[in-house]
Amino acid sequence: MTSPQQPDDLLAGAEHAAALQRRRLAEVQAREHVGAAGWAQSSTLEAIIRAGQEGLIATEALRQVVDLTGEQLRTLPLSIDEAQRAERAATLSGVLSSGQGQIQIARHINDLVSEALRDVTTTPLTDISVQRLKEVQRRVLEQVETLHTIILSAHAQAATLEEVHKLDQVIAQHQQKIRDLRMESANTEVEALAHAGEGIVQRLGELDEAAPTQLAALTRIGEAVSEQVGATGAADNEKARALEQLAGDMQSRADTLRGSLPE
Repeated sequence: MTSPQQPDDLLAGAEHAAALQRRRLAEVQAREHVGAAGWAQSSTLEAIIRAGQEGLIATEALRQVVDLTGEQLRTLPLSIDEAQRAERAATLSGVLSSGQGQIQIARHINDLVSEALRDVTTTPLTDISVQRLKEVQRRVLEQVETLHTIILSAHAQAATLEEVHKLDQVIAQHQQKIRDLRMESANTEVEALAHAGEGIVQRLGELDEAAPTQLAALTRIGEAVSEQVGATGAADNEKARALEQLAGDMQSRADTLRGSLPE
């Protein structure tokens, strides 16, 4: 039977939900603002947001690990040798202390990401540098890596099959959430880059005063597209179909241009 939630737990849950809502709003505002600065800044911002979201996922997994580790500590068997019991209790206490401390640090990192997003939103576009964004990203990634390490340390200290199974479930869920997040984030970045690419190509098509250079630039982009289609993670038959469609579209446009030439 599940015990009723305590007032402190309910308050912490409400505060956590409010913090997440503020983070989501900051992400939206930062994306809207940085989108006009350029694809490099937008790409780095997406990496910061993704790292911050991975940190939230890892923190939630670590909370579960801390609960399970505390349970292991409370239920240490009295039947084992006293020295072994003391050694195992000390090890579990260390994991528990590290986990609890890291959760506190993770809160500060979450605040750091939120503050960075708000800072980006209020920074003039000309002052938004990739280097500045990458520094925030580095700090967040270091924190996420530490969270992963503590989770694996707790797994290494599991003594019974039941403990291992419970921690395996936590880690599996955590890893699946990370995979889902990275896929969603990659899709978001692809759409943003596609939009930026379309804008660049459209602008090149308008620079008729530089016709020879203009055509050469568009040709280079077309060649780069054909090369990169073959290097994508899609299946070979899908890549071949995409290239055939591009080739067909280009041939059709070439035929149209030739048809408009005077006899």
